[in-house]
Amino acid sequence: MAETKKGATRPPVSKAKSVVKKKPVVVAEEKAAPEERELIVGNKKKICIVGFAPGRENAPYDDPEFEFWGVNEMYLSPEVKKIDVLFELHDYQWIKEGKRHKDHLKWLQDQRKIPLMMQEHFEDIPNSIPYPRELMEDTYGSYFTNTISWEIALAMHMDHVEEIHIHGVNMATDLEYQSQRPSCEYYIGMARGKGKVVYLPPESDLLKCFYQYGFEDGELSVMSQRLKRMAEEQGAKRQHHDVQVNGNLIERSRAEGAQGAFEQVLKAFVYPHQSWETAKNEEADA
Repeated sequence: MAETKKGATRPPVSKAKSVVKKKPVVVAEEKAAPEERELIVGNKKKICIVGFAPGRENAPYDDPEFEFWGVNEMYLSPEVKKIDVLFELHDYQWIKEGKRHKDHLKWLQDQRKIPLMMQEHFEDIPNSIPYPRELMEDTYGSYFTNTISWEIALAMHMDHVEEIHIHGVNMATDLEYQSQRPSCEYYIGMARGKGKVVYLPPESDLLKCFYQYGFEDGELSVMSQRLKRMAEEQGAKRQHHDVQVNGNLIERSRAEGAQGAFEQVLKAFVYPHQSWETAKNEEADA
């Protein structure tokens, strides 16, 4: 059995053909200085980065001018109609343990159609391609808090790429996403500074603020309207869960009533001359 750098065992190498050819989708040419390094990639001028959030279904899947980049177990999402490159940047042990999906490793090992951007090339994952981490860090720094940030940086580094569209990456309510959002916004700003067109759909919270300081003081902003809609959505979810909770409370109440009835029988017939609390304590100590 082969081993990874972290000691996780891997199955023998598959003999099946890989879609990754001698000149893979991404190859970092290591040279003396970062600015002299080259990145050999596909030739499409438009990249669409797709995340798991609502809005992923609205990506321009039918537009042949786009190359679509997905993440992790995105192939399980029926709303995602096309993936040209899948980014799975977790370490092998994390994938092997099936942190989010127990069959994820097997899917990666069996994949022969989609190039897989990973931490390194794994022998048992024929389509795996090493993400050029050092090149990105040497060129843009180390501020990467999520896969989307790595994707934006790679897309903006490609000279031939003119547009970067981001769908299904809202990073709105979850605390983890709130901490990850700033690095995405950092690289979006950097990409626009490099002359790239970056499109964000209205539902995305990236590069959104509550209001424009000074000009919108005291006025309702676009963001306040969005927050109102989000509150309404959460209220609907709460009502749905309230129904489930109420159902559980009814069952609990029934069980509590039955328990009381049985204890009343014990008090009246089994322990008629003894305190019920004393009897319970004596049985517990026995």
